[in-house]
Amino acid sequence: MIANNISPDTANNRQFKKIDEKKGEGNKAWLKQIIADNDFSNQGLLLIGGNSMPDFHIRVAQSYLRHDLSPSYWSLVGILIDQNAFYSVPLAWRDQLSEMPNQNAIQKCSLSDYDDPDDFPNIAFIQFTEDHQQIIDYVDQLKLQRSSVVDLVALVIGWLEFVLGVRKKGNPLYEGEGLPSAVFVEAVYGICGIELTPGLETSSSCPESIWQAAKWWSSFYEESSRIESIGTQAKSIVPKGCFTLRQPAAAIRPKPFVPGKKTASKQSKK
Repeated sequence: MIANNISPDTANNRQFKKIDEKKGEGNKAWLKQIIADNDFSNQGLLLIGGNSMPDFHIRVAQSYLRHDLSPSYWSLVGILIDQNAFYSVPLAWRDQLSEMPNQNAIQKCSLSDYDDPDDFPNIAFIQFTEDHQQIIDYVDQLKLQRSSVVDLVALVIGWLEFVLGVRKKGNPLYEGEGLPSAVFVEAVYGICGIELTPGLETSSSCPESIWQAAKWWSSFYEESSRIESIGTQAKSIVPKGCFTLRQPAAAIRPKPFVPGKKTASKQSKK
């Protein structure tokens, strides 16, 4: 088991609530609506749960942080810039591979790529602070601090070995290797003085630990919010936000094969 403290709270956080999506509603539309309905700002944390093969393995790997040992709902976490984009460290690198070390594996992701609820059925929006610009300002600094703060490139490679079954790689969380996107987010928030995983004793940061913090550690953040921020530190608040779970039980959703449909490579040769 991965060492994980139990929250002293006996009830979950009422400021973090489930809001079901409307029929046919994508993730972007859901996010836009909950921000408008709850008077949230456009910035905060985004949790996403996918159902591809890598997403499935990531969700299962986090099951040892749950009391019932069921897979996590989540496979990616990012820092929302606005309703169209967020910073994260997904395992898939979309630009030229030579740029990955220069960016410390940090990418500006388009929310449109994660809009389809069939591919990404679970989504959550959480705010741990209202000083969002301070959080975003530190992202660029972390890109330049691969050797001094955290090597996200190494974490990406380790997790790729795990999800792709290379060299019999075991669960990275057992080895203290957190999921890159979660380690990235926790590092940025930590620099700003905000603790995202008060229940986790190891360096195995992951979306599940952030989810549990938002749901079960409200008294911790209530106490933290009474402490005055110093200098460039952000002031924490009791987490608030919304989530929807279209796929509570992790499963792989294979891409349907369409007979006669040409691939992009074949079309380019025509």
